[in-house]
Amino acid sequence: MKEYQQKHVIRTMLYSRVTMVILFLLCILLLRSIMALNDKRIEMNKLRNESQAERDQMEKKVSDAKTKNDAIATPRGLETYIRTTFPVVKQDEGVIVIYDEDKSPVSNVREDLNLWERFAVWWRDHMIKK
Repeated sequence: MKEYQQKHVIRTMLYSRVTMVILFLLCILLLRSIMALNDKRIEMNKLRNESQAERDQMEKKVSDAKTKNDAIATPRGLETYIRTTFPVVKQDEGVIVIYDEDKSPVSNVREDLNLWERFAVWWRDHMIKK
C-alpha cells in the first residue's frame, strides 16, 4: 500500500499545475536557445557562401595573372604586352593612321592664315623647339 501511496504522491506532484508551468517555461527557454543557435547557423552559412565566392574570385584572378605572366615570359608575349600597355614603336617603325570618314570627321587645313594666326603658329613652333 505504501508503494501505491508513493506512486500517487509522485504522480500528483508531476501532474500538478506548478510542475506543468515550470516544464512549459523550461521548454520555452530551450526553444529560445535553439532559435538563437539557428540564427547563428544561418549567419555562418551566409558568411561561408560569401567567403567561398570571394575565394573563387581570387582564384580566378590568380589564374588570370598566371596566364598573363606565362604569356609575358615569351619574347613575343613581352612585346605584345609592352605595345598594348605603352604607346611605343620600334626603331625605324612607322605608324599608319587610317581615318574612317563615317566615324571620325577630319577637316582640311586652311592655307590662308591671317597675321595673328601665323604669329601663333610661329610662336608655338618656336616654343616647342626650346
